[in-house]
Amino acid sequence: MKNWIKALIIATIIITIPTFLPFLIKKEPEIKSIDQGLVVNVKKPVDTSSWIEYYNSQLGFLIKIPPESHGVYRCSPRKAISVPVKVFEDNSNNAVYIAEEYYYDAHNYGTDKEGECEKIIQSLESFKEVAKETEAQKPFLGWKIIINKTKDEEEVLKYIKENFGSQCIIQSELLKENGNYEILLIGEGKKAEGDPWYGSCYLGFAYKIIYSPDKQKMMSVVLGQEGTFQTNPEEPSTYQYYEDEMLKSFKFE
Repeated sequence: MKNWIKALIIATIIITIPTFLPFLIKKEPEIKSIDQGLVVNVKKPVDTSSWIEYYNSQLGFLIKIPPESHGVYRCSPRKAISVPVKVFEDNSNNAVYIAEEYYYDAHNYGTDKEGECEKIIQSLESFKEVAKETEAQKPFLGWKIIINKTKDEEEVLKYIKENFGSQCIIQSELLKENGNYEILLIGEGKKAEGDPWYGSCYLGFAYKIIYSPDKQKMMSVVLGQEGTFQTNPEEPSTYQYYEDEMLKSFKFE
């Protein structure tokens, strides 16, 4: 073979290898981050072996809960803390709150007038008081799981419109292996200019609604735009996001 042909083949291989090498090597999943370092892709699965299995016999559901979650410490000097996760039952109102037991806060945090660091204990009464004053559907550092008796899809839709927005409609129903349906919403009506959602259904993907035709029950919870239950998001190598596993564990009993 002529020398110039050999040289051409070698040059072609050298140029081509960098292009195809990434496809030949199996890489670990990348850890990406968004605002404030929140991790999007998690390398390893969440270990739920130490989680608490909470069962509410009156409302008829079960869910697994992590014993601790990354807490809020709004005091100087700032530090990362883990806080116990606690259940607050409000069975008479068909609700259960799952939230961090306490957090730390200082008046005028981050200013030269910052006050004393205070440990604030959360309670069912404090959740109700805040909801009454602000009409918030999501408690601070927690979830409010609501269980409703619904004999059919018409009652499910009625509850959705009354509580999530009058223009919310059911976009789709995803059948799960356990026979429950996960309900996805969308808004009806004309889209306003610059409005990312339709009509008055502004929940986006920050909610979960599960409906069981067999049990004639539905579960709804507003999750919020940011994760509540997780490890320290500023440590991406060990970060774990708990909420998906919590929702997967939910069962009607």
